[in-house]
Amino acid sequence: MKKFCVFVLSFLFSLPVWANVDLGPLLNKVTLQLQTEQWVTTKTALVSVTVNAAVTDQGISNIQADVLNKLKQLSDKGEWHVVSFNRQLDQSGLENIRIMAQARLPQTDLAGLRDKAKAISKPGETFTIENVQFIPSDEEIRQANTTLRSNLYLQAKAEIDTLNKIYPDQKYYLYSIDFVSQPISPMPMAASMHMEKTALSASISPVSVGNKVQLQAIVVVASIPEMVMQKLRE
Repeated sequence: MKKFCVFVLSFLFSLPVWANVDLGPLLNKVTLQLQTEQWVTTKTALVSVTVNAAVTDQGISNIQADVLNKLKQLSDKGEWHVVSFNRQLDQSGLENIRIMAQARLPQTDLAGLRDKAKAISKPGETFTIENVQFIPSDEEIRQANTTLRSNLYLQAKAEIDTLNKIYPDQKYYLYSIDFVSQPISPMPMAASMHMEKTALSASISPVSVGNKVQLQAIVVVASIPEMVMQKLRE
């Protein structure tokens, strides 16, 4: 009865009789694990700054704007963003504020960064360079992943062409492709801090710092056996 209903509905809507049939188990499938990688270079560093301040309750509304203005004195070559803001009332009645801010800065702007942080600090408001990470930006990673996906598509096409050349009667096609990306790790802290100290000690020419980006794909290539096609035509 079910097959009869499928036939009637397919006829009414001018679809093949097998349009609603799950052909998955009947296909000849080949599963491949493909991988590609490339180096992504960057000339900017992700700089994290911690600000500790003690203010009265009335001064809380102005502290964020004040901090952002001073961070521009630290460097105006990047856009600063406050990524965390914590406040706690101490026993003296002052609000202890702890702010974490980040910006991507060019390597040429790292010289004297710690000295600048000390210069803009004052009693009750200190700026500390917490971390300098040489890691590609989100946009650089997106561009790299676009290139990597294109490479994997070409690899998959080459595999399909090879299969169709060896088995010309099978007519293999791309059945599915699932991408698996590997997270990018920052440069080791020792190397990162070494480069930062070098930048602090002297003005150096920009150096492209690279991180390897990898992308994998689980590819399933399939073909419909001729025996199945004959049955479907009947």
